[in-house]
Amino acid sequence: MRVFKSFFLILNKYKGTVFIFFAVFMSLSLIMAKVNGGGGETSFQQDSLDIAIVDEDDGVMADQIREYFGTHDQVTKMKMDQDKITDALYWRRLDYVLVIPEGAGKTLAQGEIPELSCMKVPGYFDSAYFEAELQMYLQKMAALVKNRVDTDAAQQQLMRLQQKETKVRMASFVNKNQGDMSTRFFLYVPYLFIAVGISGIGLVLLRINGKEVRERTKCGAMPMKKRVMGLTAAILVYGLCLYLFVLVAAVVISGGNILTDARLPWFAVNIFTMLLFGISLGFFTGMTVKNSDAVNGVVNVTSLVLCFLGGVFVPRQFFGDGVMRVAKLFPTYWYVVNNEMIGAMKNVTQSFVRNVLIQSVVSVGYALVLFAVTLVIVSARRSSRQ
Repeated sequence: MRVFKSFFLILNKYKGTVFIFFAVFMSLSLIMAKVNGGGGETSFQQDSLDIAIVDEDDGVMADQIREYFGTHDQVTKMKMDQDKITDALYWRRLDYVLVIPEGAGKTLAQGEIPELSCMKVPGYFDSAYFEAELQMYLQKMAALVKNRVDTDAAQQQLMRLQQKETKVRMASFVNKNQGDMSTRFFLYVPYLFIAVGISGIGLVLLRINGKEVRERTKCGAMPMKKRVMGLTAAILVYGLCLYLFVLVAAVVISGGNILTDARLPWFAVNIFTMLLFGISLGFFTGMTVKNSDAVNGVVNVTSLVLCFLGGVFVPRQFFGDGVMRVAKLFPTYWYVVNNEMIGAMKNVTQSFVRNVLIQSVVSVGYALVLFAVTLVIVSARRSSRQ
């Protein structure tokens, strides 16, 4: 019990360092879970743009475009005034300014697509959707005119199509009340387990394995077997507390809905594999690193590298082929793959269980290998001392 208590007494001295990583994890995971996962169906709605039309053709084309796009955008007409337009775009009073040159209406009446110019906010991606929709509108008008339909009749046909609403059914997860918030929350668990595993376990083991403490321990009456058992028990309790903290936090942010979610057991298995990896990293760091500054460096580098390359902070869909090959070398990658698969689960199939278990075994394998490597290094050091 003395070694067990000593572990947590030393850990208490580093509670500030450990708390920082808890705070970062909770802030990041809660924000991203709310933004990307908690909105449900109300998060998906059509954007409305503020569009102005400069009509230099003085024809019906500007009114037709205004009528067509005015069903979901705010479309107005204005005169060409470079300063006024630039000012409106700068202050985001306008998102897009469409300029219809002289003769554009005549070109369209002949079944050809006229060349239109525009002024828009650079880098504003929503304007690309409007341009694509505008191009489709002009192509439809030109096609109808070529089939001997006058522009007024063509406009009426397109307006009837525009007014039809497409019914969209949102893909529902196992628990409709919860949405996909838990998938986003559990995505960032590797950062917590890696950072807190290294900082918590690593710093404590560094103190325990210090020269003075080690020599005093050798002079004591407590057998080595009891010291190892007490230290092992303390690390396991520390890991269990981390595990329970994540599960309780998931219950709180979901309002208790996750408790009735069929995906919960699979999420629990997945995060348990990452917990083992985080503990093994902490054990490796505490037994091999020589000072606390090095431990802090290992925490920052290891947690960020594994989370960025593993697809925690950057979606793996953005990875190139070379980066993807490197990412597959890290256990965080397989954790993320599992998390996405579990998040999308609707039915427990044989292939689903097989894939989740295989990828979980990969993460556990990394933890066991790292643990074994640490034992080899410790054994080699003891042999060299003797």
